[in-house]
Amino acid sequence: MVYCSRGELKKAVDQAIVTYNRTPHESLDKVSPNEVYVGRKEAILQSRKEKKRLTLERRKQYNLAMKNKDPDHQGFAN
Repeated sequence: MVYCSRGELKKAVDQAIVTYNRTPHESLDKVSPNEVYVGRKEAILQSRKEKKRLTLERRKQYNLAMKNKDPDHQGFAN
């Protein structure tokens, strides 16, 4: 891309920095640099862990209920 002035270039670079800092990064456990900077990384990771635990528990309960409802149920969940 060609920029016609320093102002255009600065605006583009500033926008790229904003986008970069808002984007989750794999090296940061899929947390954005902004969230890491303000100290929210551990809270975000803990929240994700709890949501995953609850989801797995709900799936287990659902699959057990389906298995008990239908004796011929061939589900793959434990």
